[in-house]
Amino acid sequence: MKILFVINSLKSKSGSERVAVELANKLSTIANYKVTLLNRESDKSNIAYPLVDDVDIVTLTGNLFQFYKKLKLHIAVSAYDMVIIHNMGKLSLLCAFLPNIKKLVVLEHVSFISRPKKVQFLTKMLYRYVDQVVTLTQNDKNQFDKFHPNVIVIPNFSPFPIVSPSNHTHKQIVTIGRLTDQKNYLHLLQAWEKIYKDIPDWQLNIYGEGEHKTMLQDYIEQHSLANVSLKGITSNVKQVYEQSSFFVMSSKYEGLPMVLIEAQSFGLPIVSYNCPYGPSDVIKNYENGLLVCDQNINELATAILEVASSPNLLDQFAKNSLLNAQKYQPEQILKIWIERVLKG
Repeated sequence: MKILFVINSLKSKSGSERVAVELANKLSTIANYKVTLLNRESDKSNIAYPLVDDVDIVTLTGNLFQFYKKLKLHIAVSAYDMVIIHNMGKLSLLCAFLPNIKKLVVLEHVSFISRPKKVQFLTKMLYRYVDQVVTLTQNDKNQFDKFHPNVIVIPNFSPFPIVSPSNHTHKQIVTIGRLTDQKNYLHLLQAWEKIYKDIPDWQLNIYGEGEHKTMLQDYIEQHSLANVSLKGITSNVKQVYEQSSFFVMSSKYEGLPMVLIEAQSFGLPIVSYNCPYGPSDVIKNYENGLLVCDQNINELATAILEVASSPNLLDQFAKNSLLNAQKYQPEQILKIWIERVLKG
């Protein structure tokens, strides 16, 4: 079975790129599945994540409309059995017009309600040409159910096996993601400002690059914040998780964040805004972490302080994080992909 994944880029170390590569890698190890990754920027020499030899990469450059014309031609001569669009905004709207596709599937990485109203309207109009929509959360499925007859939920899977939890001796709090408005790290710094003097032996590490880097660094310096660092991109995310005691997320919106699933594989408790949608699928409040009232800086600060100040709470959350991580292991998720999408 010939499967084409279409994604905007494979160059950045972000969750969507990781999902596309990991899913392609896993499917390629199964007999009778041949996966090609098609994108606008990268070839095998400069993709962000390791790709197995059996997965092909196709690069089609140009603006969106040039890309669409090249994609249309590529599909016409390649005879794919299925095309799966990793939705990154306008890309899937254009792809809805592609002819000669046996089955067109869109995997939604970002929640529907977080998109501009114009994009929401166009999605409702154009998705009539999409055969199946895959969402990452039940809440997002509920939105697509209103205008599409074939919507299923398949969460991301962790690229890491489940490992024993940290003993919390490092006293490091971690967050990982692009330094963008969506990730809202300014709120995290403002929360940290309220509590860091109360937990002077704890360190907050922010991993990622992006357009907000200068603004965030300026805030740290202007407010003389201690025990917080912008770490840039890491080449060893496994080690980062292993050396951390819990994870914090301050996003304005999400799909189903890979970093939360990854963090739980290492037994990390999570403190997160209850933003739309995703954190509430992973975090059960006071079971494996704390869900905070969305965009409430004071509550975020209080939650971070509560977890950092309680070894018993850390241990309880860590054990339950490992239990919850089992449902995001590749074997469970691949079974759903094969039965509900590839064979469905």
